[in-house]
Amino acid sequence: MTELQPDQIAERWNVSVLHYEGTFEPFTADFAHAALDTSPIERGEQAIDIGAGPGGLALELARRSAARVLAVDFSPAMVERIRARAAAEGLTAVEARVMDGQALDIADEAFDLAYSIFGIILFPNADRGFSEMRRVLRPGGRAAIVAWTAPERYELMSLLAKVIAAAAPDFAPPKSLPAQLRFKDAQVLDEALRRAGFSNVKIVPVTGHWHIPDARSLVENIGFAPGMAALFGALGADRAKRVQGGLLRALEARHGRGSFVLTAEAHLATALA
Repeated sequence: MTELQPDQIAERWNVSVLHYEGTFEPFTADFAHAALDTSPIERGEQAIDIGAGPGGLALELARRSAARVLAVDFSPAMVERIRARAAAEGLTAVEARVMDGQALDIADEAFDLAYSIFGIILFPNADRGFSEMRRVLRPGGRAAIVAWTAPERYELMSLLAKVIAAAAPDFAPPKSLPAQLRFKDAQVLDEALRRAGFSNVKIVPVTGHWHIPDARSLVENIGFAPGMAALFGALGADRAKRVQGGLLRALEARHGRGSFVLTAEAHLATALA
């Protein structure tokens, strides 16, 4: 049995909810908005957000359209957070449920649209996730999926890799490819969607802009997701301190001590059921 990666363990996300929401969701929102702009919902349609996290896309969809949207995630804490945020805003059209996206407890052909922003790409069995997404869509239903491209197109990760190599040259990162990079090549993502039964697959690059208040706030919150937290845990206290110091210096040298913007590129795939 293949060992699960940190980002594939619900308990790790349960303790990262507010940290992720405050630090990283504002960045992923750029990609969520691109998906919503490309695949907007029409009056009377229903949508599902698979691997919804703290609910960024689902809540924005409800704000824009007041359409019914079901947000599902395997992390109970994430689902509770979606419910709390929807209630605080009076977004009664948002329903959130704990669910394994590889085996959705949903009838066939229940939705007109399906979205997944960096969600299904993390699943242990992404093929099953895409097949389930296809199954719950009505014939002709639309899907929009966002997946990371190569890490060198992700400014923070590219810079962090260089800092680790310089500050902790004795550290050997995991040899296995992180799950979120399985679809860094657009053709691999295209093939996965077609295997799941989708047609008319189109994949375009989308650039996200991460607005950072200052370098120190980013470095202090660098463990915003389980995978990143696990990386710094694997470094050990001494090496992690050196890497954080090196990252802070590198960011300030590049962007100064005030606010700045980091960029990353992702694939936006759209397809028809």
